[in-house]
Amino acid sequence: MEGDESLQIAVIRFCLKNQGNFNWNMKKNTCNDTVMTSSRLSGIAMPTIQSMRLPIPANWQDFETIVRDAQALRWCSVNLQKNGRPGQAQNGVDIYGADNIGRPVGVQCKCYREQLKLTDVTSEITNAEGFGGRLTALFIATATDHDAVLQQQVRDISDARVAQGLFAVSVIYWDEIVASLLLNPQVFKNHYPQISLPSVKVSDPDRMIAALEIGYHGGELWEGVELIHGSVGNMVNQDPDELTTVIQGLERRTQQIFPPKDSSIILESLALVRKVCLSEKNTPADWKTVKLHADRVSTRFHKAGSWLTNEEALVLDMGLRLGSIYYKSIEIPSVKVRKAMKSQMQVILGDEIFSAIDDEFEAAGSLSDGFRWAMRMYTLLNRGIRYRL
Repeated sequence: MEGDESLQIAVIRFCLKNQGNFNWNMKKNTCNDTVMTSSRLSGIAMPTIQSMRLPIPANWQDFETIVRDAQALRWCSVNLQKNGRPGQAQNGVDIYGADNIGRPVGVQCKCYREQLKLTDVTSEITNAEGFGGRLTALFIATATDHDAVLQQQVRDISDARVAQGLFAVSVIYWDEIVASLLLNPQVFKNHYPQISLPSVKVSDPDRMIAALEIGYHGGELWEGVELIHGSVGNMVNQDPDELTTVIQGLERRTQQIFPPKDSSIILESLALVRKVCLSEKNTPADWKTVKLHADRVSTRFHKAGSWLTNEEALVLDMGLRLGSIYYKSIEIPSVKVRKAMKSQMQVILGDEIFSAIDDEFEAAGSLSDGFRWAMRMYTLLNRGIRYRL
């Protein structure tokens, strides 16, 4: 049986590593298919999406939307939005919201065909100084190529401004915007439906961490709400901010890895749950609504594997299983369940750390309660994905 288990792990890992390579020669020899198809088997170097010159939007409205979506993905920001509507004064800020560390930032979009100039930058700085909201940084997004001279000039201006306690300034160039769009292929496809992305999907560590967090914290969301706001939470003075942080994390991760049409429904329910949980006065009807939306979120997370790569889906499943144990199990899982979960974790993390996983599972077997065991395994998988132990 041990040999069969090792063979199963090897087969699954081989399929993960070669996903998309099978039937490679069956692809049509059209321009897009030739450019976008993996060249791993042929050895021929093909251009990547980033190295191609994608068509720049014909109008500033579409460019603004692309920039907003790209930076929302880059910063994992759920509240980045356009500032006002066409015809309204924007005071140098087209897009406003939080960046990846929660700072209030603004973005000014310049859909120029000609190269951005220093006078363009200084003019937008002056405009943004009249912006009504708080700004810690102003980013000027341009459809042009990098300009080392201008970048140094902008850095000098930014350093001088920060020293005076004013908002920083930076430029976002077109290739960076495209790279950010590619963080979520579904979002990229919304803007460039005519371009075929590679069929091969390689999971990056941050997306895998996102899948793990979504499964662990979101699979049993109502149980998490009860743990903080229920009778047990009230008795031990649980901090309500802890749940708010969890929900905000779920919002960021949902936007990061799920298709927009699917994530929008989840985000609406998460926002409602967060709003009620932050309120000081809630009725039984309010909590009934929270349970409805929390369960709706969890149901969608449980069915979200089809939106992800195979490897990400494995991590999501592991997060869901660990979250269920954390919230619902008094005792640690049975030996059979622990063995199956260990095999799944070995598939995810790879051969080189088999012994480390074995050691950790053996040590955790002495724990007496399920929630501590789940926390320990979650930490093991989280660290393994980030650092490969």
